[in-house]
Amino acid sequence: MARRRKKLKLKRLIPVLVVLVLIIFGIYKLITHKKLIIDQKTLTYNIGEGYYDNFKATFDKEDVTSKVKVTNNVNKDKMGTYTVTFEYNDGKRTYKATKEVTIADIAAPVITLKSGDSMMVVLGTKFEEPGYTAIDNVDKDVTSSVKTEGTVDVNKEGVYTLKYTVTDKAGNKGIAKRKVTVTKTSPLTMSVKDFSLKGFYDDAILKETEVADSTYVNETIFAGDSTALYYVMNKCIPGTQLWHKEGVNLETVFTQKIYINHQASNMTLVEAIASKKPKRILLSLGTNSVATMEIDYFITKYEELLKQIKEKSPNTELIVQSIFPVDISYDTGNKKLNNDKINKMNFRLLELCNKLNVPFLNTSEVLKNSNGTLKSEYGRNEKATPGVHLSQTGNKVALDYFKNHIYKRK
Repeated sequence: MARRRKKLKLKRLIPVLVVLVLIIFGIYKLITHKKLIIDQKTLTYNIGEGYYDNFKATFDKEDVTSKVKVTNNVNKDKMGTYTVTFEYNDGKRTYKATKEVTIADIAAPVITLKSGDSMMVVLGTKFEEPGYTAIDNVDKDVTSSVKTEGTVDVNKEGVYTLKYTVTDKAGNKGIAKRKVTVTKTSPLTMSVKDFSLKGFYDDAILKETEVADSTYVNETIFAGDSTALYYVMNKCIPGTQLWHKEGVNLETVFTQKIYINHQASNMTLVEAIASKKPKRILLSLGTNSVATMEIDYFITKYEELLKQIKEKSPNTELIVQSIFPVDISYDTGNKKLNNDKINKMNFRLLELCNKLNVPFLNTSEVLKNSNGTLKSEYGRNEKATPGVHLSQTGNKVALDYFKNHIYKRK
């Protein structure tokens, strides 16, 4: 009898157990089926840049990203691991999910090459490393840790690659490369027709940009010799932006008093800049020096002028404009003022600007014809002889070139 009672109890218990198992399994399936799933691909962020919610949330196969609340205590300026909590409420209960995110130094130092990543060197001359800087987001200035690889053989034509590397304390490596072309072609030996500054000190030459707004133009003082004056005479700029002295050269500029807005100032150019500290100056000098000065002396005096201006008014944005080309008639008859000498002076002037970190506005390139001389329609006729000054059309072209080669101080 006892055995029969046990079998009977067992038979009655089995259905109960089955039901209990099914209930537990159902609850388990319910819980595991309805789960908040977070798909976040980026879990490591660079220090200082901060954490951002680049995730996708799925609940019961439905995209609920926009309905998820994110809670985090991530400090973007402190390296470490942080927990981010994601919450979603389906109207019945709240579901949670978490992700571990890391703030770390994962950015490589940035190496900036002075004179750009490509340059040209004339065969047989001396190659001088233009220089570089390396800045890291955490370690700051790491220029002294930069290692260089490669050499340049200035006695053999070819293309040479210099490699610059630097590693920060976190192990991130920054790399830069410079291509140096050694060529027998030099702006100092090029013909007037073939003359070009392309490839030489490209970093110093202002590149084409969007067109400047009126504020950029109105904040600029057009300073120099009669080249600057003709911007006003041809009604391209108002006289209130003109600082000039006709006939001034790179020797007399240190002593001659200039006119400011057509009024005698009783100040030299450097004195006026030191006194008024203008926002920006477009410096147009050199035409009067071509016929009277040797190139080396010209560069020496120009360097002296630029250094004085930078010393007296370091916040003034100083732009050096190329010497304009002249009519082809100046290239005959052994005239001291000619396009060949202008080209040589412009190359040396570009070289100087690169050395002193002063932007060079190569306006000359847009004023030349296919022969490398001043386009006839851009020249102004004076006493039936083509002069060195630009016509109204020429000055407008030069001003437009200035407008779409904006200088933005770094």
